[in-house]
Amino acid sequence: MKLSMVIILVALFGSVFSVNQCNRCTETEKDDTCSEAGVFSCSNKATDKCYSITYKKTSGDQEFYKKGCATPAAGAATNETAFDLAAGTVTDLKAEWCDTDSCKDFSPRLTCKTCADAPVDTIDTLCDASKTSSLCGVGEQCASVFYMASRSDTAFNQRMCKEFSEPKEWECEDKTTQYSCGIKFCKTDNCEDYSSSMATTIALP
Repeated sequence: MKLSMVIILVALFGSVFSVNQCNRCTETEKDDTCSEAGVFSCSNKATDKCYSITYKKTSGDQEFYKKGCATPAAGAATNETAFDLAAGTVTDLKAEWCDTDSCKDFSPRLTCKTCADAPVDTIDTLCDASKTSSLCGVGEQCASVFYMASRSDTAFNQRMCKEFSEPKEWECEDKTTQYSCGIKFCKTDNCEDYSSSMATTIALP
């Protein structure tokens, strides 16, 4: 591809992969109209996403909400300073995100345990993810992928962040060396019980 064409494509589509502005609400009681509603230009366009948070103050039971720009990070759902709130002043903080300009459809960003494809005792055994985790993308869930190796009848498992897909449509990546392939999802941080969200469907070659 010619350089001139690359430049044109970046100019046309570059903004799709970053957030330049978000709808903004300063701290507002949950049942009230958004305070100082308007569009807010993000300061770090390379990493910022639009957020919507709810929380309570440590001094009372009233629930508040707030919207704006911030950079997601592991633990961002409970780190009040990421949202320009003073540390130790809020409780029950819940954050949701979206990654398009001035978006209104928010979803949580999960932190999921991860481990590379590894042999396990049985097809229902999870690989060891005690030391690794990953902050998922907007809309991604925690996933557990498993299969049996044809030549050794050994079970394998891998855990990761992954966009949801119907388990009944899951197929073996390599049908010549794998069988009894499947995928499970869950929608809670660092989950271990993947079957709680969706029953597994076995995909046979």
